[in-house]
Amino acid sequence: MEQENPTDRQAEYEYLTVTIILLIVFLVSGLLRYIQENDDYLVAWAFMDLMPMYCTVVRDGRMQIIRSENVVVGDILMIAYGERIAADVRIFYSEDLEVNNVALTGYSTSVTINPDVMHQDKWISRNVGLACSHVTQGSGRGLVIACGDDSEVGIMARLCMEPRPLTRPRKNMKQLGFYKYVVCFIMLCATVICVTLTGLSIPNLLEFYVSLTVSSSPLYFPSLVFIGLWITKNNLTEIGCYVRNMESVSTLGLTTVICSNLLGSMTQRTWQISELFVDGELLNVQSDFDETDHFRHLIRASVLCNQANFAPGQRGLPTNQQALDGTEYEKAVLKFAIRFVESLHVLRVKHKRVAYKSVDFISRLQVSVHVTVNDDDETEYYLYIRGHWAEVMDHCTTCYMENEAEPVELSAELQDEVISHGLQLEKLGRHTYAFASKRLPADDYMLSLISNSFSYSNNKVFFSFMNTYSNSMCFLGLIAAQNPPYPHVIDAIAQCRTAGIKLVFMTRTDVNFASAIARAVGVFEEDSDIADMAETFNMALPRVEHRLVTAVTVNMQNMSTQVHHQRWNIEQLLLSHVDVVFSRIAVSQRYLIIDSCLQLGAVVTAIGSSVHDTSAIRCANVGVSEASSSQVSQSCADIIVLGNNFVTVVRAIAQSRLLFENQKKALVYAMATNMSMVVIHFLFVVLQMPFRMPLVPSIFISIFVNLIPASTLFYEPAEFDLMKVIPRVNEDFLVNRRMLFVSYINVGLLEASAVVLAYIVYMLHNGFLPGALFGLSVRWYDDSLNDMMDSYGQEWTRGARLQLEYEMTSVIVITLTVMQLVNLVISKTARVNLLSHGFGNLRLNLALVYMIGICFLFTFTSAPEQLQSLPVDYLPIFLYVFPLAILTVLLETMRRYILRKYPGSWLEEVSYYGCL
Repeated sequence: MEQENPTDRQAEYEYLTVTIILLIVFLVSGLLRYIQENDDYLVAWAFMDLMPMYCTVVRDGRMQIIRSENVVVGDILMIAYGERIAADVRIFYSEDLEVNNVALTGYSTSVTINPDVMHQDKWISRNVGLACSHVTQGSGRGLVIACGDDSEVGIMARLCMEPRPLTRPRKNMKQLGFYKYVVCFIMLCATVICVTLTGLSIPNLLEFYVSLTVSSSPLYFPSLVFIGLWITKNNLTEIGCYVRNMESVSTLGLTTVICSNLLGSMTQRTWQISELFVDGELLNVQSDFDETDHFRHLIRASVLCNQANFAPGQRGLPTNQQALDGTEYEKAVLKFAIRFVESLHVLRVKHKRVAYKSVDFISRLQVSVHVTVNDDDETEYYLYIRGHWAEVMDHCTTCYMENEAEPVELSAELQDEVISHGLQLEKLGRHTYAFASKRLPADDYMLSLISNSFSYSNNKVFFSFMNTYSNSMCFLGLIAAQNPPYPHVIDAIAQCRTAGIKLVFMTRTDVNFASAIARAVGVFEEDSDIADMAETFNMALPRVEHRLVTAVTVNMQNMSTQVHHQRWNIEQLLLSHVDVVFSRIAVSQRYLIIDSCLQLGAVVTAIGSSVHDTSAIRCANVGVSEASSSQVSQSCADIIVLGNNFVTVVRAIAQSRLLFENQKKALVYAMATNMSMVVIHFLFVVLQMPFRMPLVPSIFISIFVNLIPASTLFYEPAEFDLMKVIPRVNEDFLVNRRMLFVSYINVGLLEASAVVLAYIVYMLHNGFLPGALFGLSVRWYDDSLNDMMDSYGQEWTRGARLQLEYEMTSVIVITLTVMQLVNLVISKTARVNLLSHGFGNLRLNLALVYMIGICFLFTFTSAPEQLQSLPVDYLPIFLYVFPLAILTVLLETMRRYILRKYPGSWLEEVSYYGCL
């Protein structure tokens, strides 16, 4: 029976160990890749959850219950309380019907349906019900005008399913494909060399191939990328960003265009009263003013024409700290009125509302009738209207003036003054409403008209009332509210400009209001748009040279209906202006703007909140949704901003840029050992020296010497303000020639020299002169040779040589650990001085202690059949390594000094891998 060779048995154990380790590494890498991906299927499920499963239609003259996907254009859809609308319908019959579009807009506000109020825009028209809307009151019937992919929500869903651009990590992985070809070329050359050689056994050649592959391949790369993304994800969570797609964390720092909603992301959505127009004078609420009787009349009207109420469950809180339910403007007015009214409840009880009609976007008026009892116990009826100042002025003939107890005639001059102030406030981006009142005669006809409280089921009653009683009203004044920008939003916009990020804003508001908000938040600078330049230079708009205009507000409703014409116009606007605001925008146009930016080569980050924005969020490189947005938009987003703040997004971009910079530092550090491994295998194959690296220690170095210490570099602070650097999109390579030059040439060769020096010195201490090592590998690994002579005539058996190999492996690991310890310190910076940068990274400092512990571990600890502790009298050989370590520090320090002293030099071109 043939006796088993112990060397073969040891090799089998080693191969089994390596196989298990590599299998675990590959499984973990695949798992990490899966964790980084976004849950795309949630997008489709989110849209499916919006739609009802069944609906009731009238088809072929009879009522049927069918599945929602079977609804077709022309069906009559039955709408009832508690249901969701299954398609876009034109409602022709309504019984106090109200719908809530919270699933589409993210704002829970009920809209009263009026079949007679029509508009070309579905979102403004009051006789249109949109698919997925909730019916909160009443019932009705409507004709299906769009269903499936042609409905508003269908268009959004279809655009969301379009292919997305590659994320930055995926691009980097794709770019690393050349690295595979380099490894294959090295393996081919090694195969040719090994075939020409004789004497090496098949197990030795196989181990050589596997070891070279493992040493040359960055096994740590997927894990290192994941660690960086995970650390940055936690940092973004601390500043108010919840990351759903980890790959977007890296892509965010490459942003060159931000497409955002103008309202909400830039403004606080907490409106504040800013100006009042009363007694013929415009007042700033921040300054002192007199509380005249006319002012109190205006405040009383603003409270009575107000649907806002205190939210329940706030008993015990001061009145000025209680939350309110209602529209933003009404809540702002009520908060302001609290300062001047003792009790809102008492005021509303004394002036009981008996008829009411909510404001709509067609008439732009809100009407209410109130009854009260005067001091003589007589019942009085008052009519109050609130609405756009131009509409209210058409119903007024008198107004209050200062020092006048009774109303005076509203002359043409006063009307022009009111209109002038209204336009001025609108230009400042204020939400301005006018108020008017009138005492009504308590006759039977008036009482009969208000008996049904202006029900939408009988609009003729309301129109008859308005035609009879809404004339000759008294103009009370204007109340303007502003939507203030977030703190530091102007600084964030300035950071975007210095960072080379173009700002594109989209809104459904009109052009003038959009321009005012853009100017208020600092998007438009002084004399940047065409209107400001025309006013400054006192010339007509057509005479202003468009090449001097840096900002523009575009009305998207005026664009051609042809998609290719719209795309061409959008691209020209993006190329010719620094900042662009698109107003009156449709759902499909949002997608078109993002796609145009992508076609021009930009890296786009889109910020949105409602279902309207889902296509834009999904199409962009990075989609950002707000925490208060709809469920669908959050499902489409890569990042959710918890504070709904544009400033938070800018901070996240800075964190992402820091991630990419530290990621390159970590890779430069980790790849430095590859050169040492290549040199070891080169000496083994070409020079046939008994010098090889076993598989298990190679994997140990990749994980415990390269990966773990490299991960601490992600905690390094920025060397300078990264938001003052323009991203280099065309040179976006995670692994580039500069990094390879530093890791393989500058540092890698020195580490390889240290390893070879330690090997030669250690072999010299054991009796093998350097000249005797050449060509010795064939005899060294001959298991039958037990009397091999060294340079001093001492005989070495195969067991003794194997013991020396284990000790030599410990020497290599310790040497690489010492050199990598030095490399870890100098990798903290890419350009700046190491001492000025500081050593505040506690995790990296602990990593240095950890690496010192590895050296002691391999010095004094033995592992069966793998590693052996070193004799104490051999430890001084590591003193030969320290000069090379010091030389590495000096060369890298000198290189950084030259980079700082001579920017733009040849050395910077070939070795500076930082700065995005």
